[in-house]
Amino acid sequence: MGHRGAGWVERPERERTERTDLLIELLPIEPDSVIADIGAGTGYFSFPMARKASEGRVIAVDIQREMLDIIKARLEHLS
Repeated sequence: MGHRGAGWVERPERERTERTDLLIELLPIEPDSVIADIGAGTGYFSFPMARKASEGRVIAVDIQREMLDIIKARLEHLS
């Protein structure tokens, strides 16, 4: 997906229709986990994984600079 589709990735109904919350819940993430999110896109999964790995680290990787910029802006918004 190109960066122009970022809004579709982050659509409000995605969790309800795709049950992405169940996916995150079932991942074996421990508080000190170190996770590589390859093809992270907008960070849709990176951020909830980071909440579960509260003492660990999530490394978001993407080939599109625009997607990484979106992640960075989201991260700065949390600070």
